[in-house]
Amino acid sequence: MTTTVPRPNPLDGCFLVYEREQPGFRPYVGAVMHATGSHPSLSRLREQIAGRVDRMPSLACKVSKRGRRTVWELDPDFDAHRHVREVRTEDGLDSLDRAVDALLAEPIPADAPRWEVRLIHGYASDAYALFYRAHHAAQDGQAVLDALTALFGVGPAAPPRPAVAEAPAGRRTWSRGNPGAWAKRIPVRALAQNLGDAVHGLRPTLTWPPPHPLTGRARLLSRAVPVSWPREVARALGATPNDVCLASLAEALRMWVPEDRPARPAGGRELHVGLPVSLRRPEERRSVGNRISAVRIPLAFWAGSPVDRVIAVASATRRVKTEGMRRVLRAQLELLPEWLVYRIVRQSCAASSALDSSGLLRVSRRLAMGADPIEQVVPTLFLHGDHQFAVSFASYQGQVRVSFVIDRALDDTGDLAVLWAEAVERLWRDVVGSGPDASRPGQVSHA
Repeated sequence: MTTTVPRPNPLDGCFLVYEREQPGFRPYVGAVMHATGSHPSLSRLREQIAGRVDRMPSLACKVSKRGRRTVWELDPDFDAHRHVREVRTEDGLDSLDRAVDALLAEPIPADAPRWEVRLIHGYASDAYALFYRAHHAAQDGQAVLDALTALFGVGPAAPPRPAVAEAPAGRRTWSRGNPGAWAKRIPVRALAQNLGDAVHGLRPTLTWPPPHPLTGRARLLSRAVPVSWPREVARALGATPNDVCLASLAEALRMWVPEDRPARPAGGRELHVGLPVSLRRPEERRSVGNRISAVRIPLAFWAGSPVDRVIAVASATRRVKTEGMRRVLRAQLELLPEWLVYRIVRQSCAASSALDSSGLLRVSRRLAMGADPIEQVVPTLFLHGDHQFAVSFASYQGQVRVSFVIDRALDDTGDLAVLWAEAVERLWRDVVGSGPDASRPGQVSHA
């Protein structure tokens, strides 16, 4: 097994440093996959995964530190079988929920490539779950999707894109050999906009105090709606399905805030979300490490109507999707020193910065374990700093699903996932209208 190990970037190292400083921090991203059928044996699952690891060779890379730098290297002792284990549960969906919540807090061993698959079974005779988790230093959201497709995708493996030769001096060609070369390729307007966003990013966002002290223990909540709902609303309003998901998040939070802890628009304070922007080039698919940045987006919490909120969110996200902005963010990823990136990451850990979100992830291929179809994919993020919850969105097999990883201090404050699904449905009925084939509220699915 061979792979081209890319040069590490400062963001990868930040997650490792933060993890060392905060022993309870679990910076893992992944997905719970719900399969239909009698659960496979552990050996059968291991055989499928071991037989497919070469579709994504970076799964054999382990992350370590040499001095002050992060280093990616192929693990000479790599054995895919050791990354696959099982969890036996009692009968009933509640036991599945408890197993998943317990795994959210469990560390992934640091002496090998930082990923694993857990087979969870026993809660039903005709269903089981596969929980894929990976360290965020090694995989961003797009890499997680690539890993799921590599290990469980139906059909032949997609051929890898050819690598683009790197300049002999690597990233230092820009920073030392010709420090102004990269800036000449970036539109001045995009650079100025990004600097302005960085300044605004220091301002506090709209927050609410938790009803109880945060526990640091996490719980996963999830609901799904038909993919046609956000898609049709987006088409009608000149937005994207991701815009609709974010606007509905703000609407759900408006319904969720308890009456005894009302939010106030003091000083014009707005609710913001940290929206990830993928910076992966085609030839970097399946590469180890992060190729993302994040931009703080206002969610128009105080908009007069849900429709106005979608339009406002669409306007905010549209301005960060330009090629010029991507060049700015890519240059920052490659050029900023690790200590500065780490300060930015730690700033984002404050509850006053922004909500954590994955944006809308799209699983484009059908997944399966052997002949058993995977019916649902529930993405997972992690809690950090003073954040009360993190939210993910995923589109798979005709559904758009939201998942909230929340602190257990919020157990008695209402189900945010249900409120989000209801907000999407109301918005769809208001904008598109209900026809003879409209899905009824009872068809909103949940895990």
